[in-house]
Amino acid sequence: MTSSDLIYQYKTTCNKLKKIQRVLIKRFGPSVSEVSEEFGTLANSFNEAFLPEYAAKCYIGQSKCEKLIGNDVGEVDALLRAARSFRAAHDKQERMRATNISHAYHEGAFRCYTQALSRLPDKSVIGAAIIRELKEINPNVELTSDFSSPCHRIWDLEQSAEGNLAARDYVAAFEKLSEIYDDVIERKCESLYQDVMKRIEVSRLLLLCLLQLPPSVRYDHKFIEKYSTIGEGTSQRESSPGQAKLPEDLVFLLQSLVVSCQAKDVESLISVRDELCQRQDLTQSQQTLLKEVVAKYSK
Repeated sequence: MTSSDLIYQYKTTCNKLKKIQRVLIKRFGPSVSEVSEEFGTLANSFNEAFLPEYAAKCYIGQSKCEKLIGNDVGEVDALLRAARSFRAAHDKQERMRATNISHAYHEGAFRCYTQALSRLPDKSVIGAAIIRELKEINPNVELTSDFSSPCHRIWDLEQSAEGNLAARDYVAAFEKLSEIYDDVIERKCESLYQDVMKRIEVSRLLLLCLLQLPPSVRYDHKFIEKYSTIGEGTSQRESSPGQAKLPEDLVFLLQSLVVSCQAKDVESLISVRDELCQRQDLTQSQQTLLKEVVAKYSK
C-alpha cells in the first residue's frame, strides 16, 4: 500500500471517529472498538512505511476511541505510543539533516505525555516513567512524581549529576554521586546495583583527582587512598564493603592515574589518559573528565 493510500485510509478512519463523536445513540454509529483497531493497524502500517508522524496521529485517534470506551489503560498506552512516534519523527528530521528542523513533533510528544499523565494517579510507576521520558525532550520541565523507589531515585540523581558535569559544576556532581554511593551502601544492596556502583566508583575517583578536595570534604577520605599505590591491596579492595569490583586492568590504570596526579607527572598522566580513553567501559562523561584532569595538571 502506497503512502497516499495509507493517508486516504487514515482520513476515512478519522471520519468514522467524527461520526461516532456526533452520534448521540452510539449503537446507530460505527463500532468504537473496530475504529480503535483500525487506527492501531494503520499506525503499524505507517511505521513500516517510515512515516512515524502519521503513526502518531493514528495513535492519537486510537486514544480518543479508548477514552470513549472508558478504557483508561488503553488510552494511556495509545498516548505514549503517539508521543514516542512524534519523537521518532523528530529524530528522522535530524537524521535527514533538514535545514529548518521543526520542533512541532517534540511539542506533539509533550502534549501526549502530559495528557497521559493527567489520566494517571500521582503515585504511579508509569507516571514516574513518563516524567522521565518527558524530561529527555524538555529537561527543564517542572514535573515530579510522588512515586518513590530506590532505582528511580538513583536514576534521577545520576541524571542530575550528568547535568552538573555538563555545566562543569563538579562539586555538585560529586555530591550527588556520593549520595547514590552512600545510599546503596546504607541499604546493603550493592549486588543489585553493580553496574551503577562501577560507574560511580570511576566518576568519583576522576572528580577527586580533578577537584583535589581536602579529606574533610571527601566524605570517605580513604576512598582515594585505595588507589594511591600501584599493584598493592587488590584483595583488600575487593573485600571492602561497597567497593565496586572493577576489572583488574582498569584498577591498575586508575591507580596509575592517581599516582601520576599525586606526583604531578604530566607525561605519565598523558600516557594513562591515552590508554583509558581507548576503553569501552568508560562513559563519554568520564572520558571528558579524564581530559579535564590532564588539562588541569598540564598547566
